Amino acid sequence: MKIKPVTTELKPNYPDKYNDEVRRILTASKPMRWVGTPIAGVLSAAVALGLVGCSGEQTGIHGSELPGGKIHGETYTPKITQHIIAGDIPIPSHYMFQGTYIPLFEFGDGTGSIGCVAIVAPVFMTEEEAFEIISAAFAEAGLHINRHSGVLNNMNIPVTNTNGFGGSEVTGETIVKGTLQPDGLLTSHELPVEFVSNTDVSDWHRDDGGPFISVSLYDMKQAAQTLAENNPGIIVFYDPVGGSVNYEIAWRLEREEGENDESFNTRVNEMMMEQRRNASAESEQLLRQQVEAFIAWLFDMG
Repeated sequence: MKIKPVTTELKPNYPDKYNDEVRRILTASKPMRWVGTPIAGVLSAAVALGLVGCSGEQTGIHGSELPGGKIHGETYTPKITQHIIAGDIPIPSHYMFQGTYIPLFEFGDGTGSIGCVAIVAPVFMTEEEAFEIISAAFAEAGLHINRHSGVLNNMNIPVTNTNGFGGSEVTGETIVKGTLQPDGLLTSHELPVEFVSNTDVSDWHRDDGGPFISVSLYDMKQAAQTLAENNPGIIVFYDPVGGSVNYEIAWRLEREEGENDESFNTRVNEMMMEQRRNASAESEQLLRQQVEAFIAWLFDMG
């Protein structure tokens, strides 16, 4: 065996870290668990320093911060598409929507008020009921949602005011930085799923010091809009409040001839329960429409 000198230098076929397409993959492929955590800023800065001169735009909101924490400015969208690029490396589809503002799909008024003078009580949906409906709709489309997905930090949380009839300046459009524990995680795309309930609106309430009013107004739809519009990469649904129970009808119900107290009370309770069942059925249908509209959007985008 003879030693022969190398006459030509072969260039290694390694991925070029300065290649624009490779940079775009690395930029798009940030794990969802980094989003909204304190370490996210450090890691993002490290990636940015290593990719100086990277072309393309990042999704976000820029502008000035107004009193109350409301961000005012314009949004810009990412140039991330799903196609085969350098080296036949596809961009993972589940990364495509991280950093993207997912629209709120509006089905149902999503408002209701309760109080001592209210004779028509809205039928609110619990988060457990909502999760069953949402997960069933996802399952029918071949998608899976896990219950809970940890805590997201540094989120833009709506500031609500349940004293809505008092002319308060605090509205669901105001935001503050805070933590959010989503109701679930769409595992195929690593996207948190949040259902805005009347409990959430109550938890996000801020008393503005106005006059006390015995009637409380819950605007889940407005809170959901604010949450979706100010937090990229999160799926938001809301309680549509499909109906209510009208107690005045029950109060005006007259006793039938020969009807005893027990039978009369049973008939009154059954009438109210029937109204509640109808309202719940309508809410279920509207929430499923929200989920189905999102799924159609997801498949169309992907």
